[in-house]
Amino acid sequence: MITRLALPLLVTAAQLCAAALVLGRPDADAALAFLGGGRPTETETLAALELLVWVIVLAAGAWSLGSLALGLVQRAASSPRLREGSALATGLLILMAGVMHHLGSHVDMSGGSVSEALSVLGR
Repeated sequence: MITRLALPLLVTAAQLCAAALVLGRPDADAALAFLGGGRPTETETLAALELLVWVIVLAAGAWSLGSLALGLVQRAASSPRLREGSALATGLLILMAGVMHHLGSHVDMSGGSVSEALSVLGR
């Protein structure tokens, strides 16, 4: 089970890291200038090719992660333990968010007088 999850994630991360290391950020302006017409320069051609490689790497990563997610959904649909565990984890996450919200917000209720309230309001 771990290798079924870890291998696609590892391959996708390796592809993205390799593309980032080798190509860097693509120059979208030069790539669009390549498609804009006229005789393309060497810089515009390389920028268009870099953008194409990024599109291929991102599409392959999305395909890999999408097929992994689809496999997990199908597996969860057939496994009652996984469904129950995910429901439990979701409930605990909601509970913890509520606790953090409750602890993070503090409203002072001093029970002051009407004249104090009016002075705060500026009346």
